[in-house]
Amino acid sequence: MHAGPRTTISPVATFRHIFPIDIAQTFAWYMFSAWWFSEVYLWSVPTEADLGWVKLDRLTERTTLNERSIYLHTYHMTLAVVQAVFHLYCDYDRLAIPVTKRTPGSKDKRTHVVDPVVKRINGAIMGCVVDAFKKAAAVTAASPFVYILFLRRPAWNFSLFFAKLFWNFSRTAADPPNTMPPEFYTLFHRQIISGASLVFLWQTANLFFTVFITQEPLKRGQPLTTDAKDPIGSLINGLKAKKEFVKSYAFWELCFISQQFSDRRKAIFGDIDREGGSAWKQVLEACIEHISSVTGRINSYKNPPPSAAAAAPSKDATVSYPQLQTLPHLTEPPKQENIFAPSPKANGFGDSLGARAKSYGQSPDWTPTATAKAREALDQASNMILTPERKRLFLGGSSEQPKLLPAPPATSSSQSSFNFSSIPFVSQFLRSPVGKPFRQTYAQRLCSIVFGTPYGQLSSIVDAIESIAQLLISSLTEDSFGQVQSDVPRVIALFTNTITTLESFVGGDSVNGGLDIHWSDVTFPPASQPEAQAKARRQDIGDVDIVLSTLKFSLADLLAAFEKYQREVGLQTKDIRLAKAAVGGLLQQHQQDEDDDDDADGNENDPFTSR
Repeated sequence: MHAGPRTTISPVATFRHIFPIDIAQTFAWYMFSAWWFSEVYLWSVPTEADLGWVKLDRLTERTTLNERSIYLHTYHMTLAVVQAVFHLYCDYDRLAIPVTKRTPGSKDKRTHVVDPVVKRINGAIMGCVVDAFKKAAAVTAASPFVYILFLRRPAWNFSLFFAKLFWNFSRTAADPPNTMPPEFYTLFHRQIISGASLVFLWQTANLFFTVFITQEPLKRGQPLTTDAKDPIGSLINGLKAKKEFVKSYAFWELCFISQQFSDRRKAIFGDIDREGGSAWKQVLEACIEHISSVTGRINSYKNPPPSAAAAAPSKDATVSYPQLQTLPHLTEPPKQENIFAPSPKANGFGDSLGARAKSYGQSPDWTPTATAKAREALDQASNMILTPERKRLFLGGSSEQPKLLPAPPATSSSQSSFNFSSIPFVSQFLRSPVGKPFRQTYAQRLCSIVFGTPYGQLSSIVDAIESIAQLLISSLTEDSFGQVQSDVPRVIALFTNTITTLESFVGGDSVNGGLDIHWSDVTFPPASQPEAQAKARRQDIGDVDIVLSTLKFSLADLLAAFEKYQREVGLQTKDIRLAKAAVGGLLQQHQQDEDDDDDADGNENDPFTSR
């Protein structure tokens, strides 16, 4: 169970972040529920259905296993395996918290717009029904072949092992009676009905749990921590929690407090004697740590730390060995200079001539005179043997002169830049539905770097940005001690730096500090189309656009609230200029929307005006 979206670079890479015990538990619980459902279903059907565990042979009147019930059990188990695969691949464990992107002119500043419970259930229940019948019909069509080819003998032996605890069987019951199971077609309607019912139970259970858990962190219209003995302490503990699910809901509650509950905001500003620092400082540090993690991950990707082997000093350089007293040397000590150093410059004529000839032989090409003569001979021979078409085919149409000696070996960078997707078979495979799990798309790689892996922290980052901005703005009228105003320049600089880093990383190519395109991303525009590629970099950024939008709107709100108090709060002109450049035209639009409110209020709410 997790709150953030999956941010692995590809669907296949997801399995590297899933522990084997999690996979085993998922399959085990689905198979256990399928077995329990099978027992209840077989117990509830009438006797005429002939779905008991055992039956009497008409000829010998001996007890034998009923293969009809074995087949139905196997069908439900197969359906459980299919559902477990979908559960892992489609990430049914995620508790989806909707994140709303702020738009210009919108008065609603809520970061999470959650629909009522009844509306969410009604909107998803029909999808569960359709999905249940699709999976049941698909597994019903495939189950006869899978059962006969792979599962018939293991299922028969497994059932016989437990049936022997209650009934006596002859030796002939050790094997299935016939080569082909009889009358499979009579169970098709029962398979579809029972299978659809089982899948519908799984889907609705997951739906109801997700809908009721992902409600707003409010209780009777108040934040959840209101009824706690120490509401502020409980909130701070949630912001510092190690579990991402708890931390996500703590930041969501903080966002509600910063926007709607003035009494809780005043309590945060007024709690200055708390252990570990004032409540405001602890809330501020928790939010800043969450926001700055975005730029930290981007910088770590651009400048990866050196490997442990390269960073660790050599043993000989750190360990000093004691000097041993030895006998007097009878010969000269060995030379200490580098034996691989080049030989000294030759003084004689023969040595100089040999060195000169060696330099020509080791050069990538011969002298211009020798090159011209060899090229002339090569042209004459090619004109006599090859036609003009074949000459262009074999020698190429480049005007660059061919080298007559092999060029120096290619560097590792040129060898590693080979594009495997240029191979037709690889490109076709990656474009097919089978190759889709192996593609590392630009949006997936971008989200994995910005939000971290294997699960992102989108909702927490957005709530941290909005919370800290609204708390700073509310402090103009609610901070009685004046402790908040000194942190305004720090937050504005943080927002500006995060916006600049994100935009350069998203909009620029790998040469200009942006994210490069992986060779498996065959759907992304190639480098030969720079305009289309630049457009795709801006459009195909997924949830990163929500973070950028929240940062810009929050920074515009801070500038509109504190720009006229820049001297009092310690804002530098340079910081304001950089912040305005980061938000673009949002500040002007924000000021136009707030003109009426400013004219009505005047200086009544000015915290820096003496009365």
